[in-house]
Amino acid sequence: MKSRKIDEGLELTRFILVWSSLSPVFVLWAIRGVDAIQDRIWVPICIGLFLLPTLIIWLIFILARKTENTKTIQISSAKDQREHLLTYLFAMLIPLFDANTDGVRDLTAVALAFMFVMFLFWHMRLHYMNLFFAIWGYRIFTVEAKIGTTQKDRERDRFATYAVISRRHFIPDDVSLTGYRLGGRVLFDKVADD
Repeated sequence: MKSRKIDEGLELTRFILVWSSLSPVFVLWAIRGVDAIQDRIWVPICIGLFLLPTLIIWLIFILARKTENTKTIQISSAKDQREHLLTYLFAMLIPLFDANTDGVRDLTAVALAFMFVMFLFWHMRLHYMNLFFAIWGYRIFTVEAKIGTTQKDRERDRFATYAVISRRHFIPDDVSLTGYRLGGRVLFDKVADD
């Protein structure tokens, strides 16, 4: 019997979430400037790359809320990614900011390194934070949830990883969570606060 893959929507949403977690580097690059590109071109590009992922996620959320596109998952375990924040800051943001971007070749190399880091974060399902969501009181949790809708499926030890954007301070294990489906196994928690 062939197993059927469950379609969770576009993986693009997770990619945008990763992009938004790395977007503060664009603000730093805008302030720093690049010799190869004039500020009147460079600064708007950096500001756009900083704001765009959050705007896209917010628009997807508004559409999901308007259409009541929700999903309920049974959580097996949940982790707040803040424990890895220092690793994120020192391993990713500081080296990317500090990289030499004076010439076109240097800028191209740094841009490719940035894309490679984004791909690795996306592939490894690492979603650390979004600056605007953090200011608004949201956290991003990595959640392992049981797969399946039937009782037989729920009794198996099959799990899927979700990124959950929530205002909760803690998501307990072995509870149900209902969220707006943003695509790519990204949910926006319906619970306003804990």
